Amino acid sequence: MRTTSPRATAVIACLGVLASAHGPAAAERAPQAALCGEGPLDILLTNDDGFEAAGIRALHAALKDAGHRVILVAPAANASGTSASFTWGKVHVVRDPSDPSVFGVGASPATAVVLGATALYPAGRRPDLVISGINDGTNTGSLLALSGTIGAALAGTTLLGPPVPGFAVNAERPAASGQAQALPGDHLQQVARHLVRMVGTTRGWFCNRGQVTRATTVLNVNYPARPLSETGGTRVASQGGTTDLKLAFEPSGDETYESHRGNQPVAPDAPDSDNTLLARGYVTVTPIRAELGGRDGPLRDLEHRLGR
Repeated sequence: MRTTSPRATAVIACLGVLASAHGPAAAERAPQAALCGEGPLDILLTNDDGFEAAGIRALHAALKDAGHRVILVAPAANASGTSASFTWGKVHVVRDPSDPSVFGVGASPATAVVLGATALYPAGRRPDLVISGINDGTNTGSLLALSGTIGAALAGTTLLGPPVPGFAVNAERPAASGQAQALPGDHLQQVARHLVRMVGTTRGWFCNRGQVTRATTVLNVNYPARPLSETGGTRVASQGGTTDLKLAFEPSGDETYESHRGNQPVAPDAPDSDNTLLARGYVTVTPIRAELGGRDGPLRDLEHRLGR
């Protein structure tokens, strides 16, 4: 990790940020047209592991090396498992003295996206893409609802106006590793370079006839824990419906309890799901949106039970 001491600290008020993001001036701009072209992009980079984490630093370097204009705004400390929660009120912001385009914020990942896009971005500019990652671990199946990495990327599609599409990037830990930030640096660099190429080849997918038409979509990308040369390639996958994550609390003292993370057997998932394809060694790409409602239940029966 890189250290940022001494730190220059600023205090920025977040109340009213959401209102300003949806104001008339924002609605009149059409900056996302750049996404539909071939030139460098304005990218807001974030994560939930913290702004000093090895994954986000590797991706930051790779995106800048490719010529993109990158502003890194991420939690000052690990904020894993915070989903799309928002931090209201005043937020402390730390600037990296070695790079004025890198910020750590005392808030959730989703808050970092809104704060970055509406208060920290250079005047007259806004992001073409929000990229969240590289996360230390996968985000597949039903785990997506808990993920701060996913929540941050989706914040661009729901809390910014106009909405900004994005990527969520995740790298699987080795099976025997349980420690934080266990992914080796050379592997993270491989993943970062591959993701940069993926941005270049898929950016047009968000567009139709020069206009951004999938602004409320995020591509959730998961990399298996193996060298990229040994993967099965890249596959578009559906979101699975299972997870091996198991959470529990145990007493740790008087009136206190400590959370523990474990694993549980995973039920078989769909053949085209992210869980299944990742386990088979593929890099998976899953389009996701913030919609939580489903149409797969017996709605007429539910309406009958509600008296309609």
